Parts: sequence; structure tokens; C-alpha cells
Amino acid sequence: MKKILFLISLVILFFFIYQVTFQKETLFFTIGSKEGDIYYDKEDLRITEISMAIEQNELVRNRTFQNILVKASTIQIDLNKIVRLTTYQALLVELDDLEELFSLMRKYCKEKIKLIPLKESSEMAEYMNQKISILGKKYDIIISR
Repeated sequence: MKKILFLISLVILFFFIYQVTFQKETLFFTIGSKEGDIYYDKEDLRITEISMAIEQNELVRNRTFQNILVKASTIQIDLNKIVRLTTYQALLVELDDLEELFSLMRKYCKEKIKLIPLKESSEMAEYMNQKISILGKKYDIIISR
């Protein structure tokens, strides 16, 4: 009887150790807002700054940017904080920068990326949201509504 109790307690101990050591970390990372476990938000944040931060592997909350992209279970990007609608020429440049950012993020992140589209109701915002939805399909990015 003592041997059976010992074996049962040993199995329970191994199960507990397995659960603690091999539990997957869920990390919610946001860019442009402060909602996630880890967030990247600066005043007057631009798309090119985010791309440069990824390429230079900056520290974000004591973790490297590329490591966060690899480990994050979900990444959320708020376009209202990083896109500036001034002229159509600037809008086209931002679309190119955004496509470069998406390809760079997909280089490190294979998990879900969610975008919060622009909330303005101007003609430029609608155009930008349409182009962003096309980019979202190309890079397998979820557009939140």
C-alpha cells in the first residue's frame, strides 16, 4: 500500500512540475496604445520609428523588440495613433511604410496581428482603410471593426 501511495504522489509531483515548466506564456503586445501586457507607445509615434525599433532591436519594457514579436500570442496595432492624414502624397508614403512594417513584423511573428483601423470619417481615412484591408489580406492580418 505504501508503494502505491508513493507512486501516486510521485506521478502527481511530475505532473505538477511539467505544468509549471512547460506552460506556454501568453503575451499580449500593443503598439500605439497602453492596453497590453507589454506596449510600445510614444508621443507622436510614426510607422518608420516602429520599423527602426524592430530593426535595431530596441528594449521595450526590459525585453528586446524582436523577442517580444516572437513570444507574443497577439499583437495589436492602433493605426489612429501612428497614421497622420495630411495629403494624399503623405498617405501613399505611409502606406508604403506600413507595408514595410507588416513584412518586417511577419519576419518575426507568426501569431495573430490585429489592426484597429482609422476611425475618422473623411475621404482620405476611408481610402486608407480600404488599402489597409488589402494589405491585411496580403500579410494575414486581422482588421478589427
